[in-house]
Amino acid sequence: MNRNNNVRLADRDLEFILCEIKARFMKKNIIKYYENDSKEEIQEIVEFLRNNSINTFPYYYRNKYNLKELKVGRNPNSQLLYCKYNDQKIYMKKKYTSPFRVRRYINNILIEQDERSPHRYLTEEFMPDKDTVVLDIGGAEGLFSAMVVDKVKKIYIFECDEDWISALKHTFKNYGDKVVIIDRFVDGYSDEKHISLDDFIKQYNLKNEKLFIKVDAEGCEPAIIDGAESVINNSMDLKLAVCTYHCQNHEELIRKRFRDWDISVSPGYMIYYYDFDWTKPYLRRGLLRIQR
Repeated sequence: MNRNNNVRLADRDLEFILCEIKARFMKKNIIKYYENDSKEEIQEIVEFLRNNSINTFPYYYRNKYNLKELKVGRNPNSQLLYCKYNDQKIYMKKKYTSPFRVRRYINNILIEQDERSPHRYLTEEFMPDKDTVVLDIGGAEGLFSAMVVDKVKKIYIFECDEDWISALKHTFKNYGDKVVIIDRFVDGYSDEKHISLDDFIKQYNLKNEKLFIKVDAEGCEPAIIDGAESVINNSMDLKLAVCTYHCQNHEELIRKRFRDWDISVSPGYMIYYYDFDWTKPYLRRGLLRIQR
């Protein structure tokens, strides 16, 4: 399996806005493309689009989330804004200077991790336990790690954005060495700025550990899997939650790599129009949950 070097995703505010404008014009095309599909889960999306604006998560469950209910505070020393999740402060990077922007960001993260979401990493059956070491690849604000930090043995968060790293240090300041932040890109090879999973597992002596690996890496998921051949082939207790929505062919690529494993998906689909190559078929599975 090879990395798709042509993946181009929205990265700047203006790019996000342009992608959203394009998606609004595409809504009628999506409805027309799927209106005669026999699958009930497809028709659920068609019905939503007929009555609502286009959205990455085209489901009515999102309406139960009200960003106005989220409480935002400010650290008096760092001046970083934070939002509370289960009594834990989730800090934002310094460019998030508006409480409204913080609420909107956290609200969207909570929507994507709802039990009905196609992007949900965990289920009651697919969950790390107290003996598990978690590798959180694509840490960002760290909400996933915050969800499991009190339930697992140790967490390594991979994040290279210096502003997110600063925020993560505030979020997990009370966890000592239980949470370790790794400021290197996970990839299919290792150098000064990159590290493969195989090299990381060897370097940190984790080959005999029970592992849970979450991979949400802006389209680099296939390359990351390429660099984990040894851990995939030799780990006796391994779970992976691997995102597939960034690129149209990633679900197929990753399914082929793990064809002899137990694979499950979150229900439903995402409309990921922040991929500049987004075209029909317009719907994508959010992620695959993979275990032996």
